[in-house]
Amino acid sequence: MQIEISKKKYTCKFGVKFVRELDKKFAVVQDGVIFGLSLSTKLPELASGNAATLSEFLYAATITESPRPSQDEIDEYVDTVEDIESVFDDVLKELEESNAGKLAVRELKKNLANQMENN
Repeated sequence: MQIEISKKKYTCKFGVKFVRELDKKFAVVQDGVIFGLSLSTKLPELASGNAATLSEFLYAATITESPRPSQDEIDEYVDTVEDIESVFDDVLKELEESNAGKLAVRELKKNLANQMENN
């Protein structure tokens, strides 16, 4: 997936480096033990349309880019992109197709389906 910021294209990769980058910022700490559950905990926010989470995911996904866009540049991109719904859809699709994200997306879909059945 690519995004364009200030006429420069950046490739967003949703692999292990992306997950590791998310874990640096959003790790879960319990009883002094650090758990790398950031994708599982942040994915529902992304699926519900949280623009800040979208920006954080895009920033983490540019970890392999050099030079890398800043978080402020990604925020501006999210604030001004014409079809924000398409960007959310693209990120979720990329995650669903990546080895690093497919299990977390599958679990989220399963949990959402179970919630729908119970309501």
